[in-house]
Amino acid sequence: MGFLNPLLLFGLAAVSVPIIIHLLNRRKFQKVVWAAMRFIKTSVEQNQRRMRIEDLILLALRCLLLALLALALARPAFKNAGSEFLGQSKVTGVIVLDNSESMGMSDGTTTRFEKARQAAEQALETMPSGSATAVLLASDIVNGVIAEPTFDFNLARKVLREAPLTDRATDLLPAVQRALDTLKQRIGIRKEVYVITDGQLAGWKQMTEIQKLLENSQRDVRSHIVFVNEHEERNLAVTDLRNASGLAPINQPIRFEARVSNFGREEMRNTRVSLNVDSEPPSDEFTIDTLPPGGSKNVSLFAKLRSQGFHSITARIPEDRLPADDKRALAVRAIKEVRVLLVDGDPGNEPRDSEIFFLRHALIPVPSDEAKNYFVKIIRITTPEMAGARLDDFDAVILANVRDFSDVVAKNMEEYVRRGGGLVIFSGDKINPAFYNEQLANKYHLLPATFGPARGNAEQDAEYFTIQDRDLEHSIVSIWSDPSAGTLSSVRFYRAHDLVPVAYTKPPQPKPGEKAGSVQFEEAGAPQVVVKFSHGTPALVERTWGLGRVVMFASTADTAWNDFAVRPAFVPLIHRTLGALVQRQDEGLNVRVGQKFVRRVASELLDKDARIFKPRETDALLDMRRIEMVNGWPMIQYDQTDLGGIYEVAIGETTGAVRFAAQPDAAESSLDELSSEQKKLLGTVAHVVDWAPNVSLKDQMHQEQSGAEFWLPIVIIAMLIGAVETFLGQWFSRAK
Repeated sequence: MGFLNPLLLFGLAAVSVPIIIHLLNRRKFQKVVWAAMRFIKTSVEQNQRRMRIEDLILLALRCLLLALLALALARPAFKNAGSEFLGQSKVTGVIVLDNSESMGMSDGTTTRFEKARQAAEQALETMPSGSATAVLLASDIVNGVIAEPTFDFNLARKVLREAPLTDRATDLLPAVQRALDTLKQRIGIRKEVYVITDGQLAGWKQMTEIQKLLENSQRDVRSHIVFVNEHEERNLAVTDLRNASGLAPINQPIRFEARVSNFGREEMRNTRVSLNVDSEPPSDEFTIDTLPPGGSKNVSLFAKLRSQGFHSITARIPEDRLPADDKRALAVRAIKEVRVLLVDGDPGNEPRDSEIFFLRHALIPVPSDEAKNYFVKIIRITTPEMAGARLDDFDAVILANVRDFSDVVAKNMEEYVRRGGGLVIFSGDKINPAFYNEQLANKYHLLPATFGPARGNAEQDAEYFTIQDRDLEHSIVSIWSDPSAGTLSSVRFYRAHDLVPVAYTKPPQPKPGEKAGSVQFEEAGAPQVVVKFSHGTPALVERTWGLGRVVMFASTADTAWNDFAVRPAFVPLIHRTLGALVQRQDEGLNVRVGQKFVRRVASELLDKDARIFKPRETDALLDMRRIEMVNGWPMIQYDQTDLGGIYEVAIGETTGAVRFAAQPDAAESSLDELSSEQKKLLGTVAHVVDWAPNVSLKDQMHQEQSGAEFWLPIVIIAMLIGAVETFLGQWFSRAK
């Protein structure tokens, strides 16, 4: 037995009040000398004995009445099944419903999420009349659709039936924590949590922490974990899609790379992968002959973009029982041309001696008669001509072995990058490291690294160093993680500067009402090492700066210090670097499901409304967002990216002006489940149920639910005692 309001047990102290009154009002007899006293002495002694007994009876009744009232206010309750004869007590509960992507897995007729909603409604039926419940939707966030327990079960049923399935990842710990916190401050003999999920292992990454939470709450909260999954053996998924060409020029073949993964337990054969541009028929297809269990295959597919602007690229495989991962979308912005300014720091006497000779051919890798129709347009200048160059006319500026330049040019360069331009710096024997370090790095904070001492000897070719051949994770070099794409490790470097990444501290966010701090540090991104030499020093470093990007190479763009320019990997590396510069502003076009989409728009669109069309939803369900000023820029922001696929943003009368894609977490495609041993461990801290539509959750829960309050019978008894005390008080005081 326990008490729901144990503090009110102090009310038992009120029992002392009748006793004190009794002691203070005890009858005191005054001695009076009277001759006839001896005749009534015997009668008085008899009356005193009777009156003392009557007073004690009334005192006991009054004390018992106060004690019962104090117990009733403390709300006593039994917590064992033997209390059923008193009736079931009301439940204060929280239903946690998993609505992550893996819940979309179907058995051929019904998805796991549909089953979970049925189980959640059955959980409502297990609660006695007068109970209250909250409803939380759990994925990698917690959505409190009914944040606090409500007595309106019709509302709870409606919310459960209309709960949306998302493409988000799974992490059940925050939802379990919030459910227990919700019940912590609630008063009730029965507090219960229902976690309804599919048992996918990815959602229980923090299982130890969940066990501890449930164990620590066992005394006050009864937890039920309901699994609705059925064992699945097969699942193929498109787990990645990217633009392998780096750039997206119109009317040029663009290589896209899709990765298909087999999460099943058996080998898959003849898997067809197709690539679609917008709503057009497939532009390319490829058939994967075999894909072993747990294996992945990268597939190259080609497409042409016919017009400038935003396009959706979708890689598809035939649908299986988890349709959400059978396609993956990518948003790209097609461009008509890319204008590049090449600054030649060492022109030489012959064209082949020029510092930019190999760069020019790498940027325009087509015969000379086709060069004028190629999308990359080049302007070549020398260092003295930099002062008169209009940097904003170019998408990227490449400095090849440039010694130094004036402070005015340096300032213009910083502003150009901040507005969205791209800057590439190649090292060489002409550069002045002190200028770059003091002016561009320390004064304008533009560079991702400083130039250290040069190592190696370019006058010989016997000793050299190479580029790392693994851990190629940066987007510029990630294609070389696939051996079929070639290698970077065959390039020989005879001399290179040490690049020392600059220290970076993330600036604190300004408080409301405060102005932002230093512009330089607010707009500078953290330096990123793109690739390293085999001895560990960076070969290529980049950082974002405002709306632009800066890339530094440790060696030369020609063959003076290396043989990179004559290797097959040089052309794709230059194009991927150029793509990283040009599409810097488009990086936010592809976000993870659940991640906020943020994009700068033209200033004339400030304070206008943007209409957002979500994937798989009708126009009637579109969202609206106001374009607002953020850190000095007009921005469109949207954070309701719960679905994977293409989103369209229309501003004003323009439809589909901007497209962006949300891509789900590939881990949601995994078929790995909690093992029977792990379920047994959960069974030590919770009631575990393997549910199916033909299983009555109410019957399963009935054996677990127990506990009843019995304050009402105590109040009734107290009322009877009060009536008896009143009657006896009148009876004892009658004349005798």
